[in-house]
Amino acid sequence: MTTRQAKYPFKNQALCLLLFLSALLGNVQEASSQRYAVKTNGLSWLTLTPNVEGEIKLSDRFTGSLSLHYRPWHVLSDNRKITGIALQPEVRYWFCQTFYQHFAGIHLNYADYNGGLKAHRYQGYLLGGGITYGYQMILSRRWNLEFSIGAGYARMNHDVYDRPRCGDFLKHECKNYWGITKVGVSLVYLIK
Repeated sequence: MTTRQAKYPFKNQALCLLLFLSALLGNVQEASSQRYAVKTNGLSWLTLTPNVEGEIKLSDRFTGSLSLHYRPWHVLSDNRKITGIALQPEVRYWFCQTFYQHFAGIHLNYADYNGGLKAHRYQGYLLGGGITYGYQMILSRRWNLEFSIGAGYARMNHDVYDRPRCGDFLKHECKNYWGITKVGVSLVYLIK
């Protein structure tokens, strides 16, 4: 076992779980009126993080989704950066009907990150989950606007380095976080 594998023992299990959930959501079939949605979170774009989310109707009141956020570039100078990839599967219950008005959900979080803006740089991953509340409004026949917020728990495991390029390794940390785990204002395109 390599040093990185020893420091991050659950990374492979988390990736397998996310792949299983996405395969499960991708194979759901419904006899009538199957609906899909593709969306993007405008708040993530404001942080220069491209993202896409796919959502599928599972039943009259439930949908499942998987979002991908990917930030591959360094935006700031002097090795100040925030790069990484995040996956977030979610199951939603719609109070009225799917893709319309209020919903509540349960989401999982996985992220692999590398960045720091002050004296240190943090390189590692996080696992977590939480509950979501949101509202989706109809803009036109195919377009909706969605507002969502989620709160929950995340466990962050990372190595700490001096921020300058090729900075010295300082220590390994595991931190717990309770708070906001998801926020979005998303443009939704419905596919029937």
